[in-house]
Amino acid sequence: MDDRAIYRKSGKGTEAIASRSLTGKLRTLLILVDGKKPVEELRRLAAGLGEAQDLLTQLAAEGYLELVTTPVAAPAPTPVLAPSTGKPAEAQSVPALAPVKQLAARLLLEALGPLADELCLKIEAASTLPQFVEAMKRAYAMVREVRGQAAADRFGQEVEAKMPAA
Repeated sequence: MDDRAIYRKSGKGTEAIASRSLTGKLRTLLILVDGKKPVEELRRLAAGLGEAQDLLTQLAAEGYLELVTTPVAAPAPTPVLAPSTGKPAEAQSVPALAPVKQLAARLLLEALGPLADELCLKIEAASTLPQFVEAMKRAYAMVREVRGQAAADRFGQEVEAKMPAA
């Protein structure tokens, strides 16, 4: 494996994380693979696991990883608009967002399983609208990276549809 190569989880890899079908060192290393870190950095991060290079090679050979030709860029931010007014969501009150935050966290968990835990916490902890919007941008990007553009669009549309009117 080229030290500069960048890998991401394949569909099989994402499923293996969600179903916990891999255990031990292989699962730990697969969790570190994010489509952004080069092999060199993954080996450094996984140095404590033992033969990180061999583990990466095994994950790739068994179809849990796929090569990314260029680093995955985050999508351009999609503005969150109130559905009935078309006004920017920044005009929304934070208490009115509680059901939307719960919906977003639920949809994220459904889409990503345990990979979504940290982002769900950020969404639920958002105490201001800008914090919520920032967490949603990250969630959208992660759904896009793991599940693809169509799934990310569905996720964004479902959340936007439940945004309260201004």
